[in-house]
Amino acid sequence: MTVCSYLQRRAMKTRSSSPPLHVHVTESTPVHVHVKKSQGKSRGSSTRSPQKNAPDTKGMGEPGNLRPTALVKTRVPWIPPGRTSTREALYKWEGPTHRLEITPLPEPDPALSSSGALRLADLSTDEEEALHGRINQYERKIDSLMTEVSSLKSERLIAEQQEELAEVTKELEVTERENSRLRLSMEKMQEETDHSRLERDTLLQEKDALLRKLLEVEKDGAAASRQVSALRDAVSRMRTEREISGSESTQLSRQKDLMLQKLETFEETNRALRRLLREQHGREVDTARLSEQRDVILKKLADTEAENTGQLRNKEAENNRLAVQIRNLERVSAQRQGEADALHAQLRQLKQQGDGDKEALKRATRVQRERAERSEDTAGQLTAQLVEKEAQLADALAAAEAFQSRHAQEKEERSRMEVEVTVLNSRVSDLTEQLRSVEEKARSEREGLLDRLHALTSDCTALRLENQSLKVQKLRVEAADYGLQVEQAEREAESVRAELGRELEAVRAELHGRLAELEPLPEALRRAELQLREEQERERAQERRNTELSSSLTQLRIKVEQQGAQVEAMRKLAEANAQSRDLAQVVSKREETIHGNQLRLEEKSRECTALARQLEEALDDARRQPMSFLLNLN
Repeated sequence: MTVCSYLQRRAMKTRSSSPPLHVHVTESTPVHVHVKKSQGKSRGSSTRSPQKNAPDTKGMGEPGNLRPTALVKTRVPWIPPGRTSTREALYKWEGPTHRLEITPLPEPDPALSSSGALRLADLSTDEEEALHGRINQYERKIDSLMTEVSSLKSERLIAEQQEELAEVTKELEVTERENSRLRLSMEKMQEETDHSRLERDTLLQEKDALLRKLLEVEKDGAAASRQVSALRDAVSRMRTEREISGSESTQLSRQKDLMLQKLETFEETNRALRRLLREQHGREVDTARLSEQRDVILKKLADTEAENTGQLRNKEAENNRLAVQIRNLERVSAQRQGEADALHAQLRQLKQQGDGDKEALKRATRVQRERAERSEDTAGQLTAQLVEKEAQLADALAAAEAFQSRHAQEKEERSRMEVEVTVLNSRVSDLTEQLRSVEEKARSEREGLLDRLHALTSDCTALRLENQSLKVQKLRVEAADYGLQVEQAEREAESVRAELGRELEAVRAELHGRLAELEPLPEALRRAELQLREEQERERAQERRNTELSSSLTQLRIKVEQQGAQVEAMRKLAEANAQSRDLAQVVSKREETIHGNQLRLEEKSRECTALARQLEEALDDARRQPMSFLLNLN
C-alpha cells in the first residue's frame, strides 16, 4: 500500500475537507500549492500550470513525497506562483484532489519570502513525533496481538484440559456405575447361590477376590476423581488469573502426571478385574462341563434303571415259572385221595390269608393315594416357583430396557462431544483466520511504513537538504532501527506463527489421537457391557440350570423313590394277584377235587350199599339155600 493510494482513498473519502500537507524544505525554497476544490477546479488548475509536461520533473514527481496528518489543524493558504518559479525547474506532484509545485532557488528572495512564500518556520515539524507515535502504536498493537495470542493459547489449553477433565469425569462416572452394578450383581450372586459346600466356598473366595478388586477399582477411581478435582481447581485458578506462572505450570504438569498415574493404576486394576472375570468365565465353563457330565451320569442312571427293570421282569418271569412248577407239584400232590381233611384246613387258612392280602392291598392303595396327593402339592410348589422365575425374567427384561436407554443416552453424549469437537475445530480455524488477517494487516501497515520511509528518504535526498542531513541520517538510523525492530517483530511473529502452527498441529494431532483413542472406548465399553451382561446372563442361566438340575435331581430322586415304591407295590400287588389267582386256582382245583372226592365217596357209598344189599341178598340166598336144602332133604 503506497502513500499515493492511501492519499487517493483519503481524498475520495474526504472530498469536502482535504487534509493538510507537510513538506520539509529549506527556508530559501518557495512552495506553491494548488488545491483542487472540485473536479472542475482540478481540471482548471491543471490547465493553468505551464510546467505540467516538463521532462525533467517526471522522475521527481513520484508518489509518496507527501502524507496527510491529523496533527496540524491550520490550513495553508493558496499562494500563486511567481515569475522565478515558472522559469526554473519544478518539483511537481498532482493527485486527484491536490496539486503541489515546488521551485528551488539558489538564493532566497526577500520579496517572495516576505510576500507569501511558504517558509520552514511556517511548516509543522511534528512529523517525527507522528512517526514515533505511529511506531509506538504499531508496537502496542503487536504487543496486544501477542497478548491476545497468549490469552488464546491459555484459553485453548484451559478448554482442552476442561474437555479432558469432562471426559475423565464421564469415564469415572461410567466406571462407578459399572462398579455399582457389579457390586449389586455380586451381592445378588452371593444371595442366590445354593450350591454344595465346596462350590460355595470356592464361589465365596472368588467373590471376595472380585469384591476386593472392585474396592481397589473404586479407590483408584476416587483417587483419580480427587486428582481431577484438584486439576479442575488449578484450571479455574488459572482462568481467574489469566496468566500462568512457572510454579503453576509445574504444579499443573505434576497434577496431570499424578492424574495419568492414577488413570494407569485404574486401567491396571480394570485389567485385573477383567482377568478375574475371564477366570470366572472359565470356571463357569467348567461348571457347564460338569453339568454335561452330570447329564451323562443321569442318562447312565436311567439306562441302569431300565436294565434293572428288565432284570426285575426277568426275575418275575422266573418266579412265575417257578410258581407254575409249584402249582403243578401241588396239583400232583393234591390228587391224592387221603388228604381231604388237610385240604379243608388249608382252604380255611387260604381264606384267612386272602383276607389279609386284601387288607394289605387296601393299605397299599391308601399309601399310593397319599403319595399322589403329596406329588400334587409338589406340583403346586413347582408352579409357584415357575411364577417367581417368570417375575425374575420380567425384571431382567426391564433391566435390559434400562441398559438400552442408557446406551442411547451415551450415544447422544458421544454425538454431542463430536459436535463440540467440530465447534472447537471451527473456532481454531477462525482464530487462525483472525491471526492471518492480523498478520496481513500488520504486514500491509509495515509495508506502508517502509514505503513511507523510502519516500521520506528519497524526498530528503531529492531536495538535497544540507541542513537536514543530520536529521535525515537520524531518521535513517531510526528507520533502520525500526526496520530491525520490524524484522525482529516479524521474526517473532513468524516464530509465534510457527509455534502456533506447531501447537495447532499438536493440538489437532492430540485431538485426533484423543478421538482415535475415544472411538474404540465406546465399542470397548459396549463390548465389556455386553460381555458383562452375557456373563451375568450365563451366570443366571447357570444358576437357573443348577437350581433346575438340583430340583430335577430331587424330583428324579423322588420319582425314582416313588417309581421304586410303585414298582415294589406293583410287584407286591402282582405277586399278591398272582398268589390270589394261584390260590383261587388252587382253591377251585381243591374244591373240584373235593367235589370229585365227594362224588367218588357217594359212588363208593352207593357201591357199598349195593354191595351190602347184594351181600344181604347173598346172605338171604345163602340162608334160603340151606333152608331150601333142608326142606328138600325133608
